[in-house]
Amino acid sequence: MIVIDSGVWVSAIKFGRLPRQAILKVISLDQIAIADFIEAEVVSILEEKFSFKPEETRQAMQIFLTGARRVLITNEVQNVCRDPKDDHVLECAHKAEAQLIVTGDKDLLDLGSFEGIRIVNVRTYLEGAALT
Repeated sequence: MIVIDSGVWVSAIKFGRLPRQAILKVISLDQIAIADFIEAEVVSILEEKFSFKPEETRQAMQIFLTGARRVLITNEVQNVCRDPKDDHVLECAHKAEAQLIVTGDKDLLDLGSFEGIRIVNVRTYLEGAALT
């Protein structure tokens, strides 16, 4: 089980490249865990910053999220990360019993891990060093 942070999602959908490769790798080798908070943040950024139409956003997310595990966030994880919004990502990973969080967020990357869950950037994940 792997959690993909919202920044990686946005980059994958908007620009493709390595973030899209990472998501496709997760889909082919593992399972994505996602919370409504993460999805809502992706939708908000794509629609407000990049002028995606709602149906474009929905279609893009739906393609990648087929088979994903939905996780309910109840704010059980608090004050772990410098950015309080990132605590939702940590809680999602914890509740999903994820092995990994893939992110570009410096606040999350600086943690390195959370309750045994590794936190890595896209390149590290794609190079296969993430689970060693």
